[in-house]
Amino acid sequence: MIVQRHFLLSLVLLGLAQGASVLAETDEGVSALQRGDYSKAMEIWAPAAEAGQAAAQYSLGYLYQFGLGVSADLGKAKEWYEKAALANNADALYALGLMYETGKSGRKDLNEALRLYRKAAASGQQADAEYAVGRMILRGRGVARDPEEAIKWLKKAAEHNQSAAQYMLGAACEAGWGLPADPLAAYYWYRRSQNGDAVELQEHDMAFQPQIAIDALKRRLSADDIRGIEARIKKDEHAVKTPEAAAAKTLPRAMDLPVEAGEALTR
Repeated sequence: MIVQRHFLLSLVLLGLAQGASVLAETDEGVSALQRGDYSKAMEIWAPAAEAGQAAAQYSLGYLYQFGLGVSADLGKAKEWYEKAALANNADALYALGLMYETGKSGRKDLNEALRLYRKAAASGQQADAEYAVGRMILRGRGVARDPEEAIKWLKKAAEHNQSAAQYMLGAACEAGWGLPADPLAAYYWYRRSQNGDAVELQEHDMAFQPQIAIDALKRRLSADDIRGIEARIKKDEHAVKTPEAAAAKTLPRAMDLPVEAGEALTR
């Protein structure tokens, strides 16, 4: 499970859109969550969720899914995510997608998972959902395999600094999935992935090992090529703007490992 140090933008954006009182509840609830006072977070969010605030509904679903301050209850988590999803809360849509992909919704339904991921990704604020769409299309999960379409989504997520998307895009560039093989581009995206959160990357897929991929590519690239790519990485990472970067206080990602550990990236 992604632990509580990972955060998302959408909760703060929804609070800003709905006014100061909602934003205050968001900050207070997240502060309680971050200091481990889950009962307080529940106390803050439950009334707001009952009143129909989508951000609080998503938050409550998160607490129930991971058993924070309450006994873990996937049924109740799903109910609250569904309520928030009716308001197009991107985090709730993504969380529901994960539940359908893993079978934690009560049934495994890859078609429904992909539909929910697409809807979350359409917000432009859910990089994990963008990655999930690209991953599923590339692997042919719930849809016919379409490498070219998959690459479009992986690029969106990679440009939003999603480390698993960066790794998968590197693999695609190396192997020529959906685009011409390009070892320079592969090296670039593997390095970008390596510079991200290593724990998060492994939680997405334990087969993602950027250092191994980088070491193999170094034997094929010139020193000048590598120096040029490293300079580009330094420049790009300095300038990158992620959805998460704008949020001061937001909820952790309600994600789980959606694919079996070590699942191969098949062409």
